[in-house]
Amino acid sequence: MNKLYRIASAIAFALASAGTANATHTDFHFFEKASGNCISKSPSPVFSKCYDSAGEKVSTNTVPMVRFRVIDPVVDESARFKIALSRPFFIIDGIHLSTDEARTLDQLHEETEAFGIPGILTALGYTPVLVQFQETVRAPLQTNATFLADLFGYLNSNANIPFLNKTEDGFIVLGISQGGILGRYASYLYDSKRKPGDAPVRLYASLDSPHQGAVMPRGLISTLDFWANKAAVPAAEAFNDLITSPGARDLLLYDTEAGNGTYEVKTSTDRFLFGEYRKAANYKGFPAVLIAQGQMKGKSPEHAKTYYSLNRAAKRGSEPWGRAESRMMASTSESEEFSHNHVYKFLDQNKTAGPKGTASHDFIQGSTYPFARTIYKALREGMLDAIPDDMKFTIGISNIGYTIEFDNVWDADTLYQASSTFIPTASAIDLQCGGDLAIRSDCAFSKSHEGFPFEAPGAQSTAGSVYAVDASHPRFGEPISGRHIEPPVNSDGKIDSTVLKGMQTDVWRLLCEVAKLDYDTTQKQFRNAKLTGIFSPATSCMDNSKMPEIIANGGMLQTKRFGYMRYDYNADATESDEEVQFRLPSGWQRVMTIDNAKDVPEGAIFEVEIRVNNPKSNWMKAELLLTPNKSGGGQVQLDELNVKQDGNFHAIRWQMPTAKGAMAKYRWFRLVLNSNGGDVTLRNARLITSARVFGEKPAAIRGADMFPAIYPLVNWNESTGIETGKVQNIDATTFTFKERYAGMHLDFGGTFSFDNYKELSVEYLGGTCQNSEMYFGTNSHGKANLGNNSVQNAFVTKVLPLPEIVNTRVTAGNGYSASRLTLQALRANETCVIRAIKLQ
Repeated sequence: MNKLYRIASAIAFALASAGTANATHTDFHFFEKASGNCISKSPSPVFSKCYDSAGEKVSTNTVPMVRFRVIDPVVDESARFKIALSRPFFIIDGIHLSTDEARTLDQLHEETEAFGIPGILTALGYTPVLVQFQETVRAPLQTNATFLADLFGYLNSNANIPFLNKTEDGFIVLGISQGGILGRYASYLYDSKRKPGDAPVRLYASLDSPHQGAVMPRGLISTLDFWANKAAVPAAEAFNDLITSPGARDLLLYDTEAGNGTYEVKTSTDRFLFGEYRKAANYKGFPAVLIAQGQMKGKSPEHAKTYYSLNRAAKRGSEPWGRAESRMMASTSESEEFSHNHVYKFLDQNKTAGPKGTASHDFIQGSTYPFARTIYKALREGMLDAIPDDMKFTIGISNIGYTIEFDNVWDADTLYQASSTFIPTASAIDLQCGGDLAIRSDCAFSKSHEGFPFEAPGAQSTAGSVYAVDASHPRFGEPISGRHIEPPVNSDGKIDSTVLKGMQTDVWRLLCEVAKLDYDTTQKQFRNAKLTGIFSPATSCMDNSKMPEIIANGGMLQTKRFGYMRYDYNADATESDEEVQFRLPSGWQRVMTIDNAKDVPEGAIFEVEIRVNNPKSNWMKAELLLTPNKSGGGQVQLDELNVKQDGNFHAIRWQMPTAKGAMAKYRWFRLVLNSNGGDVTLRNARLITSARVFGEKPAAIRGADMFPAIYPLVNWNESTGIETGKVQNIDATTFTFKERYAGMHLDFGGTFSFDNYKELSVEYLGGTCQNSEMYFGTNSHGKANLGNNSVQNAFVTKVLPLPEIVNTRVTAGNGYSASRLTLQALRANETCVIRAIKLQ
């Protein structure tokens, strides 16, 4: 009976492994130094391998505080590590509650791959950056968060890893579990002190993070305390040491401070989460999105009174010579025990009464973890080890002795309730009730999803939007919330479709919010073009029917490469060239011709990446023309888009018209660039066929007056002259076109609807505009000619019915809408004098 019971040394709070990480990546280690922080590709750098922010080699004899992995980064051969950051999307790992802190970036990578997250982010134009800490248990939360804030500062400005377009794109930070706490406080520390021109934190998000504390059952804490401190089991001592260490203790609602024997809920401001951390929670410098994996059903889930009961005895006859007992309860009153543990020999009956008190938060609504099953299995195995079935006791020495045999039996051996709450829903969404933290009141137990404003919670949360397992979530029908950060792969290696769909819903809600933040309401387009055709700023993030296929299929896009591509300013280049460079002259220039070989699919997306060096001005526009044949004619002209001229590649996307049959016989693309010239490189032209069609109606046009008005005039090339002045003592504008098909347009600054109007009125000088045509946006079925008017030398009005000048087959929702009004000459040396243009 001198064996003590073997207790499991770890409970796995981290994600379970699944999937394979195949993407290219580069790993780094971040070192904190009084003389200046540095990064290295080695965890133990020598003098020549650690670089400070100025790019100087420095020595360090410390261990790295943070390690991070950059997945599928932008290649930059001129940079020290041959990579650059572009739209970095940080994923902060959670706690690793084990005695060796042996969790690796490979494990985190594999686990995120199980849900396809890195592939999704990469396909959407973001660079995934995985982050882990040297210590997640023994280091206080505030300490690790400060390390992370310093890492943000280093990456914001250093000579080793360039940060492309940092002022506009900034950082996106997603923290998982404990990582959400570290990420939020670090984001606050960095963003609140950054200078103008530094990379901002564009968005912070957390996935099931305990902003108001996590729950480890009160009875479990007491049980570990008993087997560690009273029974002196080494493994239990090691694990008990972990849960009383700062990184774990800071998170737990039930107080595990060393020497505390009550384990009561403690939310006083002297604790980090309820004191200093509130500065980060209430910070409004960046939007916050909080996602809970727990239900909001307005009540705590049904559960058994007792978690488990274990009672193992070694008996001789009816008398026990030794016994080990452990029971863990979900007590509901101050007079009830929440655990009962003892171990004794027959001659030394040492019975210990269990502590009493309520364990109310054990089953507060929230995501769960199988705490009871874990400790039940560990204790059961330990009791079998200490009291084996064939246990005997021999008295005497050598060949002289007496052997006592025992009946070794279970008087109790039942697991009644495997799981309990780990991350309360109220904690994960930082719910506020009556101006206070919900965890301090009944609100956390009773708050329901019904009528709750998840996408705009206002004063009910510190975040701008929050999400939980509500009635629209795939896991809402489960009697008790699913496991915290549950892996999609079962123990038998099979995919659990419900778990997978639940996580996909969480990812969809997050990326939907990311897309909404990225949308430029002035330009009416996404700043990140790779969101085009995938997300819509008008969609509710709780509408699962709008979940993009890229999330459902783990980042895979259905795309098509083109078999024929020719370049107007590089005659030797074809589709076989990965990149094509040329010197672009000023003006409206057709630069690229592509054959799709068959009709272009409705709603598909045309994408090309453009890089501009040595620009001659601060602007460049790109347009896409669709034609039935190579030579042109009957073209559909898609929206004019801005091209950044910062020396980096930028994706440009156009979505094809969506009406059935709109693209019939259209198979050729023509890329047009309009600028003052520069050195241009094109690459990766492709057609994305798995795009979504949202069909949202554009906003109404700002007014009936088209011209003269606030809309800027865009001249297609220098062959067109525009002069405003008096004509027959009337204010008018004279357009002169030296070349056939030269033209200009009024740019509305986005696509707008004029469904409330029926026709367009054009007042022009008789005898002019005889070979000029006018149309909204694109028109493949004929444009209205302003000529054929018999009145000469006086201003006349011509009324153009909208059906004649709007091709509704290629407009959003097939309505009257456009982003421009075009005036184009049908012959060379054409003159058109216009006084006014109005909708009516």
